Amino acid sequence: MSEKRIEVKDYFLPCPFCGDSDLEIIESLFEDTELDYGLTVYCSCGAQGPAAKTEDEALLKWNSRFKG
Repeated sequence: MSEKRIEVKDYFLPCPFCGDSDLEIIESLFEDTELDYGLTVYCSCGAQGPAAKTEDEALLKWNSRFKG
C-alpha cells in the first residue's frame, strides 16, 4: 500500500471570514510591501493572505495567522 505524501501547499486552513476551504495561491500586486508583486493565498470571498516569495511561504503565512 502506498502512502500519499501531503505537501504543505495541499493543506489550507479555512478562510477566517467565510469558512471556505477551497482556496488558491495567486500572484498579486502589493504596493505597501518590499515586494512589487508576490504570491498570496486567495479566497473567493475576497480575503487574501500576506505577500510571499514562494507558494510554501504564502501557505505558511496563511496558516500561521493569529488565532485570537
